[in-house]
Amino acid sequence: MIILNESIVSPILLKVLVEEQIPVLEQGQWGDAITNKKLNIKNDTEFFKSMGMEQRILTNSENGITLLGHFQPDSNEYIWSKLLKDKGEVRKLTKSLYPDFHFQDIDLSMIDDMDKDRIPFPVVIKPNIGYSSVGVHKVKNEQDWDIAVAQLKEDLVLSDGLYDSDVVGSQTILIEEWIQGEEYAIDGYYNQDGEPVILNVFKRLFKDDYDTSDRIYYTSKVAINEIYDDALTFMKNIQTVLPLSNYAVHFEIRKKGDRVIPIEINPLRFAGAGTTDLGYHAYGMNMYEHYFAGTKPDWNSILAEMDDATYSFFFAEVPLEINLEEVAHIDHDGLQHEFEQVLEYRQLPFQNDRSLAIIFYRSENLNNNRQLLHLDLLPYLTIKQLALT
Repeated sequence: MIILNESIVSPILLKVLVEEQIPVLEQGQWGDAITNKKLNIKNDTEFFKSMGMEQRILTNSENGITLLGHFQPDSNEYIWSKLLKDKGEVRKLTKSLYPDFHFQDIDLSMIDDMDKDRIPFPVVIKPNIGYSSVGVHKVKNEQDWDIAVAQLKEDLVLSDGLYDSDVVGSQTILIEEWIQGEEYAIDGYYNQDGEPVILNVFKRLFKDDYDTSDRIYYTSKVAINEIYDDALTFMKNIQTVLPLSNYAVHFEIRKKGDRVIPIEINPLRFAGAGTTDLGYHAYGMNMYEHYFAGTKPDWNSILAEMDDATYSFFFAEVPLEINLEEVAHIDHDGLQHEFEQVLEYRQLPFQNDRSLAIIFYRSENLNNNRQLLHLDLLPYLTIKQLALT
């Protein structure tokens, strides 16, 4: 079963929902392209009544957690989700697993009065309740602090109204150790017996030490082998402090040497905006089918059949310095030529939250990705006042 938000709906997910007749609860203002699909749509009462039958629930947007809390506030699914959305609470929950990791949370209203001498730089500051990279800033030293705090506050103002308060909250801020190492994103779930199942393994690319954007993630045989065992161990460790079952998670971890530290655990969803579909393009993984059926992939066979290429997604957004109302046109055809081998190009309604496209693509190595990290998207935007001259 799924709480389906209209914001960005994966065509691969839709196909599974129709073929398997998964119970669907609509959220938001759906367009004809979705409404006309032969979905198994339930009303609120029917949908949440079936939750008691050990059916696995999924969301394609964390706004679904708010709806879950309204109808099923006492359910394990909501209690677990509420906890995992609070990054400070997750740090407290996992303190016994990572006793040397430094973190603290603070009211936003008090952050300007903090004694900088007591902050163990370098650190990361971010909303305790957050989504994607909204409000996440790396702070190397005391000189960077005031600028980072001002940027965080601006991010929260700009995101106000885009997300429910259960998705992005602005009351408390988490200050934590700047985690070193390579970053990985994992899609998975806990089956009805609490056994962890990994469905996707992605690695994140950054253009510099301060970059917190979600522009490029990729997967490959090498990337999967680097982190799979550690990711599975992490999921098992989490099970010892929070007994999850029939529950989907998308989590991010960093690894340096033998040290593996979690960044965050996102509840009841896979990689956002349908980017989880990279696994479908890279190794034929239909994570939705596995999750709803309660099955797990044969990773040994997957790795044996994979080629040596790099498979990536590029999350294209209208630059922050551009007012969305001033964008007259986006040159999607031109943007596609920046990629070595496009597997799928999804245009997005950028007027909602700056997201203009998700591009899934294949390349022989990481060279194309390193160039794309620095790609300026402005030449592909036509600004209205320029169009009038």
